[in-house]
Amino acid sequence: MKDEENKTELHVVGEDEEPITEIPDDTKDKRHDERKRKAARFIKKIDSKRMKDSARLSPFAYAVIIVLIFVFVYVIADISSGGFIYTANGRFVSFFTDSSSQSFSVETNADTIYDFESYGNGFVMLTENGISYVKKSGDISSGQQLTYSSPSMEINKDRVVVYDRGNTSYLLMRNENLYSQQKTDERIIDFALSEKDNYAVAVRDQNAKSVLYGMDAKGKVIFQWNCPHGYITDVSITSSGGKVAVTVINAENAVLDSTVYILDFEYDSAYAQFDYKNETVLGAKFLTNRKIQVVTDKNVYLISGKEQKVVYEYGTADICFSDFSEKYTAVITKDYSHDDYYLLSLFSKTGKLRYSVGINGKVRGLSVSDKSVAVLFADKTETYSKWGKLVGSAENINHFDDIVLNGNYIYVLSADTVRKYPAYGNISDSDAVVEDETK
Repeated sequence: MKDEENKTELHVVGEDEEPITEIPDDTKDKRHDERKRKAARFIKKIDSKRMKDSARLSPFAYAVIIVLIFVFVYVIADISSGGFIYTANGRFVSFFTDSSSQSFSVETNADTIYDFESYGNGFVMLTENGISYVKKSGDISSGQQLTYSSPSMEINKDRVVVYDRGNTSYLLMRNENLYSQQKTDERIIDFALSEKDNYAVAVRDQNAKSVLYGMDAKGKVIFQWNCPHGYITDVSITSSGGKVAVTVINAENAVLDSTVYILDFEYDSAYAQFDYKNETVLGAKFLTNRKIQVVTDKNVYLISGKEQKVVYEYGTADICFSDFSEKYTAVITKDYSHDDYYLLSLFSKTGKLRYSVGINGKVRGLSVSDKSVAVLFADKTETYSKWGKLVGSAENINHFDDIVLNGNYIYVLSADTVRKYPAYGNISDSDAVVEDETK
């Protein structure tokens, strides 16, 4: 190899050959200038597009890049050191990173939290200070301030109603904007809000009788229905606002019975009635315009038109939690013959049981969406797919009282804080895989 390196004879690069990448020691040779000229001609033949792509950036572009680099480094440094804090509408929101994912916490700044529901891509919180809308990014917007003594809330898609249970005031909002503020003549018992303009409000009159009003968006009464006996405890309405299901509790001879009445906005009388002897209806939800899921303390029923059937019997177990989404009904029951053993059951929009799976731990809350179910335990959360497979968990969660599942995140509520965690992943069982429907 040394002999080859000491050769003084050089090979001149042709125009169709590769350029010279190594210059011999005798660079002072007279042919050196010729090689430089040939190399210059070769460079000129480089494609003009490549020349444009490699053109120098403008001073403004350099400035933008430098700023972005500084911001990126600053954020990464803050996150790695425990998070950063910023102020949103006077409320402190702290972001922090745990061992598995980035999360945030929201200080509620309220002594009493009345309700906590999924809304948009985040959640809405009803406290003694009023209404707060929180997006999944952590951005907070404060809605209407309230002076209600016992505020309650109902949500349907982008519509929200807040009413003063046991009093006469209520207000209607859409997309966080107030569009109607009304008062009833009697004390409000319950409210049902459709996706359209119609809504239903149950009240108790001066004679302690329950009355149901069907209303339009302007607060005009469409129909009035006087409950024949007992007391209205729950009202459900179809998405279109055309039909209402009313739950009535009646106590006779020291026995508690329930009745569900079905009404149409076009009439002022019930066209169907379903009685539940020795049972208490805990919730009723329209699955379609003709089908209603009814959950009692003993069974789950499906009403279809004027017919009804039992789709699930608890047996020796007692119901602990139930929740409804647009597509599913989720129920958690407890078998008191086993410590900390619960059964999670999911029902489809047609009322059929999709699955029942055993879960272990002290259950504190339940939330169902259109693709999965989230369960809050005393020290963790678990997410199950619509097929009953464990697809997510979050550990070391203590002293939280309620849970909301929205999209790919869960929100857990304590007395003064809401925290966000990914709904899927971080499962102790390494074989568990997130299914397609959860994405």
